[in-house]
Amino acid sequence: MAIIEIKKYDVAYYAGGKNAAGYPYRAIIGLRNDNDGLIGAAYFHNNASSMPVADTQRASGYISCHYLAEDYSKVLDILRNEKPVYVEFEVRPGNIANIRTSAEPVGEGEQD
Repeated sequence: MAIIEIKKYDVAYYAGGKNAAGYPYRAIIGLRNDNDGLIGAAYFHNNASSMPVADTQRASGYISCHYLAEDYSKVLDILRNEKPVYVEFEVRPGNIANIRTSAEPVGEGEQD
């Protein structure tokens, strides 16, 4: 199981008008380390038919997370408002990746 802290991210939110139907993604969020190195990406698919059977981790360590476009705002909210945030890849039936936080105290609320 690989767990890597996400230090920075970048967003590509696609337009394209009627042509957008031919492109599988509504958005891609690049997940980066402290040195701006790409450690993975979250791909937001226009529909389930373009989603792969499983998430992946390349030999380089790059982790691909696949979501439906409707999940974009939820993932972006985690990246904007939580710290620390990690990308994790679990090798098990299904090969599942996730973007997650560490344990936080109950009722923590917003910190000043």
